[in-house]
Amino acid sequence: MEKNKNVKRAKLIINIVCSIIVVLVLMVGIDVIGVTRYNVGPFFAIPTKTYKDGGTKEYVGLGYKVIKYNQLQGRRDKELGTWGLKYDIEPITVKDVDLALEFADNAEAYKKYDGEFVRIIGTLLKVDQKNNKITMGYLDEGGKYSLEINCKIVKEQTNLDTFEKGKEITIIGVVKDYKVKSKNKPNSLYIKNCFAEQ
Repeated sequence: MEKNKNVKRAKLIINIVCSIIVVLVLMVGIDVIGVTRYNVGPFFAIPTKTYKDGGTKEYVGLGYKVIKYNQLQGRRDKELGTWGLKYDIEPITVKDVDLALEFADNAEAYKKYDGEFVRIIGTLLKVDQKNNKITMGYLDEGGKYSLEINCKIVKEQTNLDTFEKGKEITIIGVVKDYKVKSKNKPNSLYIKNCFAEQ
């Protein structure tokens, strides 16, 4: 009789511990997938710090940290990492021609920049005021090294009408996507949350 009670008690404790572990794994999984894939959350992490840069916030969860960047004029994305993740607002700086040469016939080069905060210096090709977008990049005859960089400008920036095509422009933003060239289009790099100045 006593042995059955101990076995039942042990099974109950094991079930409770397993249930808690499953719930914790689900919570962490929801936050990781939400932040990295869908740019939402975190839902189960605790806010621990707010920076005086426009509202960047740090969140800490079970074994992970999320930084939601919200600078007035700068980085605006989310980064997920371990508890050791550092606040980093220094972009990778590169010229459009260097990117064009790096991406020519090498689609794998994009992985180095995927999701990274970048500053790109290049030539302004197009301005789309209606959709708040600009296109910059490097175009060569024959198109072997051509690269278009498509930037979705943040809604707070309203001076696109002052930009001059053919002149040098600098953007900062987060690399979102890359498309390999086709017959009608050169290699294309897509940047989100852009600020631009000329």
